[in-house]
Amino acid sequence: MRRLVIRNVGPIKSVDIRLNKMNVFIGPQGSGKSTIAKIISFCTWLEKVNEATERAVADGLIKRLGSFHHMSEYFSDKSVLLYVGDNVAFAYNWKEKYTIPLSKSFRDRKVEHFHEKEFVFYALEKVVNPKVAYIPAERNFVSVVTTLKDYSDKNDNLQSFVNDWFEAKRHYTKERPMPVSNLGLGYYYNKGIDRDYLTWGEGRVIPLTSASSGFQSIVPLAVLVKWLSSGIYEENKPFSPAENQRVRDILAHISGSTADNEADLIERLRGFIQGRVYSHTQFIIEEPEQNLFPSTQMDLLYHLISEINHGRNHCLVMTTHSPYVLYALNNCLLAYIVKDKLDEDAKSMIDCAKYAINPSDVSVWSIKDGCLRNDRNEPHKTIQDSRGLVRKNYFNDVMHQVMGDFNKLLEYDD
Repeated sequence: MRRLVIRNVGPIKSVDIRLNKMNVFIGPQGSGKSTIAKIISFCTWLEKVNEATERAVADGLIKRLGSFHHMSEYFSDKSVLLYVGDNVAFAYNWKEKYTIPLSKSFRDRKVEHFHEKEFVFYALEKVVNPKVAYIPAERNFVSVVTTLKDYSDKNDNLQSFVNDWFEAKRHYTKERPMPVSNLGLGYYYNKGIDRDYLTWGEGRVIPLTSASSGFQSIVPLAVLVKWLSSGIYEENKPFSPAENQRVRDILAHISGSTADNEADLIERLRGFIQGRVYSHTQFIIEEPEQNLFPSTQMDLLYHLISEINHGRNHCLVMTTHSPYVLYALNNCLLAYIVKDKLDEDAKSMIDCAKYAINPSDVSVWSIKDGCLRNDRNEPHKTIQDSRGLVRKNYFNDVMHQVMGDFNKLLEYDD
């Protein structure tokens, strides 16, 4: 499991976590949720190990992270980062490179690159090639700005999102619309006039620019997640084990030799070919609930789980302010725990039963004042119990804040 350590970066004071398939961060504004999400996004991007990541390593990774995610002012002499992933390990401002805690895949590997305070290690074998999709809270602007093709900015996370949006939406036409979440809506893109449309009911159509703020927020999110969780894998299927061996055989034949001095070249060529095919998508989604009614927030959470939990090893990082998102997630966790006890009638009557997810694949953290908190006062721990469910007393604390004054006022109500 991937490990991430962050100390003294922006609002973050100290975080040390193991990244799971699904990772949820909840907390108030300014607590550091987005800082963690952006760092995860960047570190996952390093796993790609392509020409772009190699240039970033050479130029300085903190410099690249700061410019791409607008975090340059977040770093100081006291800042520390450590990421140990599948393909890459990266340490910044770690006191001594020989104390960097590497996993078995990096064992006996010397440091591959050093840049000022940065150390980069590569695993013995490249095992993943993720597509990284950072979906920012500002995503609804693509629904209302009609001149996005002319949008130009420095290479940053918002521009990357715009590029992904244009790549995704061109695949959904009037003849092949995309259903949007569980809302009974459809979406399609009219390339001829460069406009986005929503459909619902008996042939009703409305431009996305005229839709509600909730629809303008949910549509780019749903379209992008759908395309990057399944569409790109239908077009570019990953190599099977047999195909992997065939690539090795072809490259060995082309080289005319399997001598040791050509082994590295063969592996580099193999990696170049495989780099065109993603192994999975890492989604990083900020505030999926924005502008949505509570029941729609829950429906969207179910939709996101269904898109990442269908066999491929997609991963999700999500920041949220919403207890409704956690309620919905808890439903899906409990649905997995009791799934073998549910009969067919129960499965059809309980919506979340179709979206069950293994609690061991999910980590939920509460962040406050730059640190991860829970009701047991254990640093760096999730707010889940021994079964993986979000603890009841966490929800009780939320409701206590909401209902405390109301219950007091009831004493004065005749």
